[in-house]
Amino acid sequence: MTTPEPEKQPFRWTERRAARVVTIVLSAAVVVADVFLFFVFLGQSRTFPEQARGWVPALAFGIFAIFVYALGRLVRQIGHFRRDE
Repeated sequence: MTTPEPEKQPFRWTERRAARVVTIVLSAAVVVADVFLFFVFLGQSRTFPEQARGWVPALAFGIFAIFVYALGRLVRQIGHFRRDE
């Protein structure tokens, strides 16, 4: 015995979906910029003065934390867009 599948509604643009697209684009831009920033920071951290090198792990963790937050937001917004929530 098979269960009937619910009817799929046709795709339509709503104000909510348009706002989600803008949020997706901005979140993706933050993710890309953060990856770039992370690699540039690690490359340039070798030229820091000796007193400032103690801050490198903390700053790298901060950049990584922003990356995780932005990536989570991006994935969540894509899910909301697909479900039209």
